[in-house]
Amino acid sequence: MPRRHLLAAALLSLLACDGPAVVPDGGPTGTLDDNFGVTEDQGREGCDNLLPDCLWPYPSDVYEEGDHLALPDPLLPPRRATFSPEVTNRMHGFGAATPIVFQLPGAVLPTDRAVFDAAPSLEPGSPTIVLDAATGELIPHWLETDYLSPDLDPPALVIRPAIPLPRGARIVVGVRGLTDAAGAVVDAPEGFAALRDRTASRWIGVHARRARFDADVFPALEAAGVARDELQLAWTFSVQTDADATAPLLAVRDAILGALPAEGPAYTIDAIYVCDGGGDDPAECHPSIRVIVDGTVSVPSVMEPPDALGVRVVRRDAAGAPVVMGFEEHPFRLQLPNAAFDGDAPVPVLQYGHGFLGRRAEANNDWLRRMADRLGFAILACDMQGMSEDIASVWTDVVLMEGGRFPDLQQLAWQGVLNQLVQQRMVKTSLAADADPRLRRADGQLAWDPTTVWYYGNSQGGSVGTVVLALSVDVTRGVLGVPGSGYPFLLHRSVDFSPFVDIITITYRSNDALPLFLAVLGTGWDPFDPLTFSPHLHGDPLPGTPDHEVLFHVAKEDRQVQNQASFISGRAAGATLMTPAIRPVFLLPETPYPASPGAALVEVDFGIPDDPTPLDPPDGDPAQPDGGDTHGWLRQYPPAQDQMIHFLRTGEVIDVCGGACVSDGRP
Repeated sequence: MPRRHLLAAALLSLLACDGPAVVPDGGPTGTLDDNFGVTEDQGREGCDNLLPDCLWPYPSDVYEEGDHLALPDPLLPPRRATFSPEVTNRMHGFGAATPIVFQLPGAVLPTDRAVFDAAPSLEPGSPTIVLDAATGELIPHWLETDYLSPDLDPPALVIRPAIPLPRGARIVVGVRGLTDAAGAVVDAPEGFAALRDRTASRWIGVHARRARFDADVFPALEAAGVARDELQLAWTFSVQTDADATAPLLAVRDAILGALPAEGPAYTIDAIYVCDGGGDDPAECHPSIRVIVDGTVSVPSVMEPPDALGVRVVRRDAAGAPVVMGFEEHPFRLQLPNAAFDGDAPVPVLQYGHGFLGRRAEANNDWLRRMADRLGFAILACDMQGMSEDIASVWTDVVLMEGGRFPDLQQLAWQGVLNQLVQQRMVKTSLAADADPRLRRADGQLAWDPTTVWYYGNSQGGSVGTVVLALSVDVTRGVLGVPGSGYPFLLHRSVDFSPFVDIITITYRSNDALPLFLAVLGTGWDPFDPLTFSPHLHGDPLPGTPDHEVLFHVAKEDRQVQNQASFISGRAAGATLMTPAIRPVFLLPETPYPASPGAALVEVDFGIPDDPTPLDPPDGDPAQPDGGDTHGWLRQYPPAQDQMIHFLRTGEVIDVCGGACVSDGRP
């Protein structure tokens, strides 16, 4: 046998269990085991290098080191600010809401797939495959381009999971059959092709990944019916466990509630306004409200003082546990409607959560005050510390100066959630024991029922309200109005994110600054993302927490919270879609009215046409009220109000529209 044939036979024998190998031009100088003697000199140390751009694909196992992440530093080339991954690298895995971002030179979106349609991703032949490596279960998703990076070449392609990425799982992603604009299947990038074809790699770190790919990536995809040789790209990454994701806030909750006095939190009443409808009523009064109590509550604090940027983080001991040190005073307002004094019995308390970077004064809205009197409940409200209007300048400064610290901003919001839980406790205990006669009915009873406290929030109050409700030990029933989860997607499609888009664009010198910022946000904010807590609303309560009942209220064509962000929350919570409904919702089972399913979703159609450009936030219609933004309409819709209160009182969701909820416009 000629020498060249003997050599070929030896190589094939060596690699028989791995399939064929291709050696570099010029003849063999080694084996697959030593990358055929080729030195990897392309790409950058610390980068994924399956693609020419450093960070993509993201998330990736390349950025995992032991029990924590190891993203490259800097994440973005600075123009006027640094973007260090130091904070994110403390995480023990990627977030359940992390978008999956990659590039594929020349590829365009398939034309036969609608945006938001995740069902085709579960069918044979899907060009993108996302699966749980341990179970083989396919994860539904859709594929889109990123409107925030129009100058990025090749464009960013984003896989949006329609459910939370499974906790503690190793995820395998595969891409196949994507074509260019002319319909030709595009080539695999050189770095990945070396792994797929068992050829020499010239890209730094790729050769060292062969064992992982041959053990975890290619077999998992082949088991799902995806042939190795048809792949254009594939990779793997791990998702943070549920315990790791929920532990930080649970520890803060237990530390703060554990430091409360047995009789309830201390408080101070700063003013009581009595409104009798006379001409000398204080300016704070409203015709529906009889008594307004403004006060401050003493909340055990786990927060360090603000640093030079104004950022506050949790105070911790040597073992990393939160440490309570002293108390902070937080204002609250309790409004008692006429019905609390004139009705047959004291009224329940409804804690109201305000909107994005808003304030407790939103609880003074006319519609809420009138509803409180009409349907009989008191209104409790406070500023959401860490996510109210007074923190906006700190958020801006962090993005402008040290964007990698953005995940640290959530820690003050952890305290903000606990401020709300402490106020729930206050109206059930210490404040309920107050002897002030202005808080009592003519028969001497307290004007509110301290045994019944509910939660209701809209927008941010619905989204962060997911966290409040899931953690609450004193409230077991709540309504989340126009809520969303998965911050990367929620912000990506919200008109409210536009100011931050401009700030990030001028701060970092990179065409992929925005998709990168949102992708890393999906990991760094995992301990506070509503998607982390939605699964624990009903049926799977957090440790030391009662089970909760929840109703999701969704307004079709919401410009501030994209409907799909609400549906993802509902799916994560195991909610059922109440029927008749205005449309089916992917993966939401359907239950006819009336029912008490524990977690339910109702969507209302106000007649605004479908957004014609779903890849970016809705443009709106100036001919419509509020530009056609339904975000604030549902809370003012009387049938929805009636449905909400019936649910809060009984746990039952009833038909209030005589069928699917369709309205002829703004309430």
